[in-house]
Amino acid sequence: MVYLRTLLCLGLPLLLLLSAAPVQADEIPISVRRVVLQAQSLMDKQHYAEALAVLEKQRQRPQHHYLIDFTIGNIYLLSQRKSKAITWYRAVLAGRPDHSGAWLNLAQCYYAGEHYIKAAKAFEQGYRYRQPAQAQLLYNAALAYLQAQQPNEALAALLQLLADFPDAIQNSWRAALVQVYVQLDQPRHTLVHLEILAQQTEAEDQRRWRELLVQQYLVLKMTDKALAMVQFLTRVDGLEARWWTLLTHLHLEAGRYAQGLVTLKVVAYLQPLNKEELRLLADLHLTLGVPQQAIHYYTQLRQQHPHDNRLLTRLVHASLNLHRPQQALWWAQQAQSDSPDISLLQLQGQLLFSLKRYPDAVTLFGRIAKLEKGSGKAGAAWLMQGYAAWNGELWGQARKAFKQAKRYPDQRKRATQLLQQLREVSPSL
Repeated sequence: MVYLRTLLCLGLPLLLLLSAAPVQADEIPISVRRVVLQAQSLMDKQHYAEALAVLEKQRQRPQHHYLIDFTIGNIYLLSQRKSKAITWYRAVLAGRPDHSGAWLNLAQCYYAGEHYIKAAKAFEQGYRYRQPAQAQLLYNAALAYLQAQQPNEALAALLQLLADFPDAIQNSWRAALVQVYVQLDQPRHTLVHLEILAQQTEAEDQRRWRELLVQQYLVLKMTDKALAMVQFLTRVDGLEARWWTLLTHLHLEAGRYAQGLVTLKVVAYLQPLNKEELRLLADLHLTLGVPQQAIHYYTQLRQQHPHDNRLLTRLVHASLNLHRPQQALWWAQQAQSDSPDISLLQLQGQLLFSLKRYPDAVTLFGRIAKLEKGSGKAGAAWLMQGYAAWNGELWGQARKAFKQAKRYPDQRKRATQLLQQLREVSPSL
């Protein structure tokens, strides 16, 4: 399955601006400038209460200026009282809707409070009014939309970013676009950005993008491209196990089991195999006719997972491939008795039958029939018990077993025939 392992970190700069609008300094009254500078000096020393007192005194005068409200908002933002800061930034924007500084600091307040959609819209407004335009602001809007699980809005912001800054496209923008397209289930649109990221990034970041690129090729059923890419990666980054793991799965999906076995062994040389990989290594040896090696790996797994009956089943089949029925029976008998595995019991019964241990087979198939009571499989178990009893010349037991099997529709005809034959073999029954 495709997954996006790259996590985008939202680092938002704190923008405390005296003005984001093109206002000349001489348009600000001298008294306002003096008070704001005094307040900022106190803010630099974190004397926020004193700064507020200075500004509140100025607000009592008839001559009111939005810069006072903006600076009060900044004090509350700096002192981590963001809900109050929001109130003051809104007051600024009520009279000066083009004040980019108020929009941007409002965006940061919303983002800190996890109001991501409001934050995104505020960043967009700050970008709209900020001169010169700052790409980071629109990028922040896109990331806030992503945090809000609004990929369509994030996509619109990112595409606008690429259109506004075609000569300054950053890899972080492409990374965000990839994340958006993955969320929108549009893997084809990720390719152009992933191919660039796979080339232009370095170290572990590059490996993640390359891995995701291969995954997207597979999602789009571009198997040849995926194979060519992974083969290239095993050449240029051959000590990285993930490429050999991907190559293994590509070989196996195409039915190239021998090649898959070779590449999986390379993975084993580069790093310890997990349970599923070790099981796959054993299965491939069994499939390719190397049962002795399969037993070696299954035994390793048994030491780590002694209660996994699936491993016992594979050990039984591997032993049979080596023509060692006694060993196969021994493995089948290792299952936990307190939680019987029907398939293993059936294998055990068949092995007892083939080894001509008919009384033991009779007992075991009777146990299976009782465990399967109420299902159609019980009829097959009774029939097998009858066969085992017949071969062991346990005529009475055979007759009882065939009578039980006759009660099941799938076995009725055959059980009736065997009962007739049994009467001919031993008329006294």
